[in-house]
Amino acid sequence: MNIQTERVWREMWEQFGSKLRLDEGLVNAGKPGHTAEASKVKEAHDGRLTAAHYVISTAVGTLNEKQGLQILQAIAALQFTDKTRSDYGAFRWYREETRVNDSNAAFFILMPLIALRLYLDERIPDADRELIDGMLEHGAAWFAHELKDPILYYTNKIVSDGALLLAISHIRGLPQHYEEGVAFFERWIDYTMRRGWGWGENISLIYIGITMNALRIASDSLNSEHAVLKERIRTIMDGLVDYVRFHDGNEFVPAIRSYNVQGDTQPKSLLWRIAGMDMPPSIEAETGGSLWNGLSYVLFERELQHVSPSKLPIPRNRRERIMDASHAHTWIGMTGRIGSVDRFPVIAGSYQWPTWGLAWQSYPISLSVEGHQVSYLRWYAHDGEKVRTHPAAYEKAYLGPALFKESWYPDTQLRSVQNEQVVLVVRSMSRIHNEASELADEWVVNRWKGELHTAAGSDGREWTILQYPHAAVLIAPLLAIAHGDMARQVPALHVAIDGDTLRLRQVLYAGESQVLQQARLETGWAIYYADGVNSLGKSRELAAQLQIIERSYKDGEVPRDSFTEIRSAVLFEGDTKLAELVVDPHKIESGEV
Repeated sequence: MNIQTERVWREMWEQFGSKLRLDEGLVNAGKPGHTAEASKVKEAHDGRLTAAHYVISTAVGTLNEKQGLQILQAIAALQFTDKTRSDYGAFRWYREETRVNDSNAAFFILMPLIALRLYLDERIPDADRELIDGMLEHGAAWFAHELKDPILYYTNKIVSDGALLLAISHIRGLPQHYEEGVAFFERWIDYTMRRGWGWGENISLIYIGITMNALRIASDSLNSEHAVLKERIRTIMDGLVDYVRFHDGNEFVPAIRSYNVQGDTQPKSLLWRIAGMDMPPSIEAETGGSLWNGLSYVLFERELQHVSPSKLPIPRNRRERIMDASHAHTWIGMTGRIGSVDRFPVIAGSYQWPTWGLAWQSYPISLSVEGHQVSYLRWYAHDGEKVRTHPAAYEKAYLGPALFKESWYPDTQLRSVQNEQVVLVVRSMSRIHNEASELADEWVVNRWKGELHTAAGSDGREWTILQYPHAAVLIAPLLAIAHGDMARQVPALHVAIDGDTLRLRQVLYAGESQVLQQARLETGWAIYYADGVNSLGKSRELAAQLQIIERSYKDGEVPRDSFTEIRSAVLFEGDTKLAELVVDPHKIESGEV
């Protein structure tokens, strides 16, 4: 640990760690836990927080030996050590749990202890080391179990499991587990290079951070004979850092697995400085007040001592592969940025389930206006009793993330195309059989303070103008299929303002609560980010140049009803074609790209 890291950790301890309350060795979180069991208690006792508390306080010398042993014994009591159990070596996240509610608890609890053993071993009392190593050896069995049939598409989880198996094998001298860890990383890297990142955590600021921690631990745990594998890991890490640097301190647009429902434009993260950005250090901002997040200071000491002085060009574009032929597209201008995922969900089976899913925490179409907010598309469903949205706030959706109350769901899909600052998108629900009193697709703008106007395009199509001081956002609906319709029609765009939240809404159903049964529902959007268009007059002039040509047609090659016709939309500015999107519902149904 260098002088700078030690200073930062001492400040972290004084600001956050010293204020934590321990009850019989575990940190009292002061609130319910995030899992099904722990959510039912008033104050959960958190193993992850406790492990970080132990590591930081041990490293900076504020913990006496008696306290340290009590904490480690309390953490060890969270682990299942019966070798006959299928979850042998796994952890409960909270004392209040009776079973493994979150399979990631093991790596979140053991990662701080492993970092201490790898990088600051000389600061661990001998009695503590024995307790830690006992947990590590049990943990190795759990991580090996998880890697037997690895869920390669769940990047941060499976890479962390693999990294910790390698690290434990390195620390404790476990050659069989070491070879299992090496084999896993060879397989995972081959998968990532060949196909991509599973459901898309490579465009998540939060989960890139966790993945980077794991990759650094894995790299530092490899023996010299695996120099080639270490170099392959470094290449992966360099690619992630380059993607972070491209976004230059601003929220990713688009984003998969973000919790930014308020639309903050500049999320705080230590990753910005790890990526070489010249930003003023702020422990509070970079860790979010979390000791666990502060582990990255010791993992990335070298990177945090260097700044990359190069300025990135404006405007700039990036097309980032997520999985197979699915990509994230981002355009960055002087006053803002716009982004899209061209296919969402990126992999089948990941959209929504009763207890998990990607939709509630993802922003496949979003834009950011500098100094204002990130706005985004959102599904809205009301069943007469409860409102559910995709995306949704963490505290509202974590334990019940689906859009409908039933345990069966429509096939919900998105297809889009982006050319620089223009996005065309079609969203659909197929085979819906769910209760709702209202169902809508909406563009959400938090902290709205601009001017709202409409203007006609050259074809008479109405565009809604969101006028900012130095830019404008122009939005028009594309053909849609509402509840009760069999064919596509141009929908109305309804405006709703709730406090300082603006919503532009395509309403698919509103009425008595009933089970909606329909083969297919659709919405469509044209979104134009007008960078530097700083007056309503200029925005109206731009709108007057815009023309959308849409078709809905049969190809004669396969049977089609009106709602499964191929649809196309082309956006022109004058005679210049800006973007074209073609969507074939049959190909969506079959999973074709």
